[in-house]
Amino acid sequence: MLANKVVNAVERARAERARERHLEAIETAREGISILDESGEFIYVNDAYAGLYGYDPADLLGEHWEVLYRDEDIDRVWDEIIPQIDETGYWHGETIGVRADGSTFVEDHTLARTDHDELVCTVRDASDRRRREQAIEELHATARAFLQATTEDEIARITVESARDILDMPANAVHFADGDDGDLRPVAWTDRVEDIVGTPPVIGPGDGLAWEAFEAGEPRVHDDVSTNPGRFNSETDVRSELLLPLDDHGVLLVGSCEATAFDETDASLARMLAVHATTALDRLDRERELRAERAFVDQALDTLDDLFYVVGPEGDIRRWNDRVPAVTGYADAELAALSVTDLFPDDQVDAVVAAVDEALETGRTTVEADLRTADGERFPYEFTGARLTDPEGDRSGVVGIGRDITHRKAREERLARQNERLDEFTSVVSHDLRNPLALASGHLDLAREEYDSEHLETVADAHDRMRSLIEDLLTFAREGESATEVEPVSLGDAAADCWESVGTDAATLAVATDRRIRADPAKLRRLLENLFRNTVEHGSTNPRSHTREDAVEHGSTSSQNATRSDDAVERAGDVTVTVGDADGGFYVADDGPGIPADERDRVFETRYSGDADGTGFGLAIVRRIADDHGWTVSVTESEDGGARFEITGVGTA
Repeated sequence: MLANKVVNAVERARAERARERHLEAIETAREGISILDESGEFIYVNDAYAGLYGYDPADLLGEHWEVLYRDEDIDRVWDEIIPQIDETGYWHGETIGVRADGSTFVEDHTLARTDHDELVCTVRDASDRRRREQAIEELHATARAFLQATTEDEIARITVESARDILDMPANAVHFADGDDGDLRPVAWTDRVEDIVGTPPVIGPGDGLAWEAFEAGEPRVHDDVSTNPGRFNSETDVRSELLLPLDDHGVLLVGSCEATAFDETDASLARMLAVHATTALDRLDRERELRAERAFVDQALDTLDDLFYVVGPEGDIRRWNDRVPAVTGYADAELAALSVTDLFPDDQVDAVVAAVDEALETGRTTVEADLRTADGERFPYEFTGARLTDPEGDRSGVVGIGRDITHRKAREERLARQNERLDEFTSVVSHDLRNPLALASGHLDLAREEYDSEHLETVADAHDRMRSLIEDLLTFAREGESATEVEPVSLGDAAADCWESVGTDAATLAVATDRRIRADPAKLRRLLENLFRNTVEHGSTNPRSHTREDAVEHGSTSSQNATRSDDAVERAGDVTVTVGDADGGFYVADDGPGIPADERDRVFETRYSGDADGTGFGLAIVRRIADDHGWTVSVTESEDGGARFEITGVGTA
């Protein structure tokens, strides 16, 4: 029995010492901690717990927990919290505590039952957190008001009212930066500001702490501005200030007549409000810029003679320039209610729908269709369209231009009629003239067998000239009929091949290019052959049958070269033709007698020839081929005094 008593006494002593160590440990805790016995009375409270409620620890020992709660909250503890603790041994949540002076605060409360049926309570003051959470919720609601604001003044008013009503900052004002002189001018302020300082002053560059914060672009918190030499007004009653820049728009000023009036929570919430206000002001700036840009674009589009349009994926007409209602006769309100297919005759609707689908699918489209006006008139138009996509890359519509092709259609019809007449003409030339010429040539051969007369040679020369005229005339007439299908071509190889068919012993070809160009091979060959033939015929003329006077008369020498001696004219038989690179194309030049400056503008005209025996179609065919390719051909003087033909606008391969 004695041994058992000793053991029990030792265990009790150990338990008491352990309990004392535990209590000493929780005394250092920042949280409020208390222990209640089975009856709900305090048997232990640390200093932090007692301090939360405004008591000394000794004042609470032996008191029941109900002394710290309102009547309505006591019922909740008995009805909801105690049963849960009895069932699970644990509860955590928020309750309202009553301090010794009767004020209340939000408790972040944790309760746990021990093995000895004691209740351990842990409490934190959650008032600041709840205030912050509530303020954040209300600021989110304010953000919606900011989104609906349409002016800077309205945003300033919302900012001031939110700081006053949500953040409990009764003295605040918004100053906006004046773009003209750079001042910060007051826009909105509370009544409390007028009570303290009167009408808020204009803050100029470098004036006071508010300007420093605005210029730095950083929020500033001043616990006691009376000790700051940079304050705006040394006589002010304001002690604490929160200064929050609104980017380059301005600044939000919050003041208090008490020192150290703003804690970190106040500063954080005020910064959040400033961010909302700045975002709203940025939005107004963007919208203003977008309106100005759209007005500029609309003005530019309205100057077009063509129709500008935007069609949605379903065919709705979303945007158009002033030319559309002017041409169609529909008012803007009517166009907004129409589908794009309503502007076309029934027989062309399928083609228009297919074109819209093609643009949406492939990215581009072109279609010719008759535009039908409100009065039922039809006008031929060519519509080009390109696909539009939204920021996510989804197809959002088609944008394009409609061009009136009435005159083009009329011109095409005229050209078609002209081509028909040209076909008839070439048929006559190729058949009705060649047959009599062949008959005349046959009889000439028979006459030569019977007679020996110099007049028969003259007839033969006339027949040859007629054949040349017929061939050149047919070539010139048919040159524009065939399509120009370009492909990569070696300019040097093409020149060498052509020279074999037109070159003579009296002329030499020099190829000074390795350029590959995009051209129709057959048409390029005819162009080069005609230029080579022109040089051979006019630049390497037999000197024994061509005097200086002949050269001047026929236009085959320049005025400068016309004064050369007869010996110089005789040496003109050895001519060199050079094909080389030019800026944007190539050239064909020779060192022959050249072309007089006053004749160069006429050499490409039909029927012009510098040779009495020429047909006058050779260089006209050169220009026709150049035009077919979209090239430009011109003639000037070569470095050696001869002719230089330049072909520019040539694409390289």
